[in-house]
Amino acid sequence: MNCRTRKRKEELNRKFYIQPVNYLKLLNGQHKQGCCGSLDDKYYIFSYRPRGDYNAQSKYFFVGTHCANEFLDIIKHDPLPLFNPLIHEQGNYVPGDGNSSGSKDKAPIHPFNRELLTAINMLCISWDIIPESGLESIIKFTNNKSTDPNLNGIEWFNKIVAKDARKRTLRQMIDELRETNDIKEMRFDLMNQYLNEKGFENYIR
Repeated sequence: MNCRTRKRKEELNRKFYIQPVNYLKLLNGQHKQGCCGSLDDKYYIFSYRPRGDYNAQSKYFFVGTHCANEFLDIIKHDPLPLFNPLIHEQGNYVPGDGNSSGSKDKAPIHPFNRELLTAINMLCISWDIIPESGLESIIKFTNNKSTDPNLNGIEWFNKIVAKDARKRTLRQMIDELRETNDIKEMRFDLMNQYLNEKGFENYIR
């Protein structure tokens, strides 16, 4: 999809319902091709579906920060906080350090949900995927119900992690990323405690 000019973005907005999903930092060795050009630093993920077709399956595209800001202006949406797991860079953000929407009127996110959103972001970075379908649903529900722990979300997410082709836990995936990136320390104590107490096979740790 070509979305290089503001005029083209406005045309797309008239045809599609467009919403930001995530704003992530690219790590060493990761490269993406966005609809405005090649991405090599950080990027937004947007979802889109035809306007008026509420049953249509959402599709997704990548854009860099400049392109994303134009889209955000056109659709009248607040910028998303950047998720940056690297230690030695300014502007690091882990969900829950502030408000997930950037709005001062929104209640602080529950610590359990903070862990869950961080875990989802790290899985997307590790697998180099768009958080489509189930993962996007978990993100949206967790952000909308930020003050209540999303227990169903962690059970669902744990099952998704279990599908890793190499049978790694999320912790093992993060440790592998740390071999080529200066990743900050991340703990998932609340999620691990919940999964262990419920007797689920734990793929987070």
